[in-house]
Amino acid sequence: MAAKKTQRGYKDQTLKLLWGRAAGRCSAPWCRVNLIAEETDYDPAVPIGEIAHVEAAADGGPRANSALSREQRDSYENLILLCAHCHARFDRQEKSHSVEAIRRLKQDHEAWVKASLPERGRSRRGWRAILLRGDHPVDPATFEEALSPDHIDGGVFELSVAGIGNSWSDVPAMLSGGLESALAVSDLFESRFAVFPLAAVSACLYLGYLLTNRPTIKLFQFHRDERTWVWPGSPTEREGLSVTTVHGCEEPSDVAFLFELSATIDRERVRSILPARTQIVSLSVPTPRTSWLQSPRHLVELARTAREIFEDVLANSPEAGRWHVFYAGPAPGAVAVGQQLNPTMTPPVQLYEFRYPNHIPSVLIGGSQPRNDNQ
Repeated sequence: MAAKKTQRGYKDQTLKLLWGRAAGRCSAPWCRVNLIAEETDYDPAVPIGEIAHVEAAADGGPRANSALSREQRDSYENLILLCAHCHARFDRQEKSHSVEAIRRLKQDHEAWVKASLPERGRSRRGWRAILLRGDHPVDPATFEEALSPDHIDGGVFELSVAGIGNSWSDVPAMLSGGLESALAVSDLFESRFAVFPLAAVSACLYLGYLLTNRPTIKLFQFHRDERTWVWPGSPTEREGLSVTTVHGCEEPSDVAFLFELSATIDRERVRSILPARTQIVSLSVPTPRTSWLQSPRHLVELARTAREIFEDVLANSPEAGRWHVFYAGPAPGAVAVGQQLNPTMTPPVQLYEFRYPNHIPSVLIGGSQPRNDNQ
């Protein structure tokens, strides 16, 4: 039954608290867009945020609780400030956005506002910046702008995998050794790390594996056309990710994961270098292209979906002795996927690098030597 429209009874104090504590930004951590449309030569500045209910304003609405009074439904505790996009997402994807999850999200956003937004033009707590660089030079000129209104705390820690060619055996030590100094803080999980990756995908995947998904990490994409690390103000909407088993078998010896975001991956070439009883799982977008990544929100979705398929494979194919990861996508996405590889749960994970026209084994996580067989 569709929810009936109801009269809102927001108190002035409630609205002031809601907008003030959210700093006039969308409370979704992957969004946090400014909810004030600035004035123009023809129009005044206007608020464009939407006041969303955690438990629905009316019976039959998303997350409805019929026991709540009218006053309780419109109270500060039951409201959250969102942009129109995130509001629709929360209400139409109700199963993914429970009452508890939304309340926790609101609390986290308000804590972020207190800890992070500028005091007289400068945030109180900075970010440690980590640059992962490959063979090409990287211009850090827009790092600060990309983090604004936050700032970089200290210099930029550069991790370089330049000149490795196809010699991947030294990469784990190179990255773990370089990362050690960047992560040398008094409290790892209270610190914040801004990661700017522009390197081979195997290095990005392995860096994500080293970082794990526990510290606070903010990832950035280099936008080549604009020559900037700043995320687009109005990102292009993208169709969602889909997961399919493109080649399955009972009791597989190995499992291969194909991430197809910027290009498709040749299944026949992949099968030719894998053991015969390998199950192949694809995570893809309807139209792979290099411009797929437009927003940190897309990274959140990618990381969550990767974690879910890894967990599903662990549950359904626990006998698989090795995983293989083939990744065609943007560098920060590779870091986000690597963060989902749990070193205490997964079997050895073989990463691959594409060198036209083939994929070559690169870094092996949790094992000793790359394997290339057809058993």
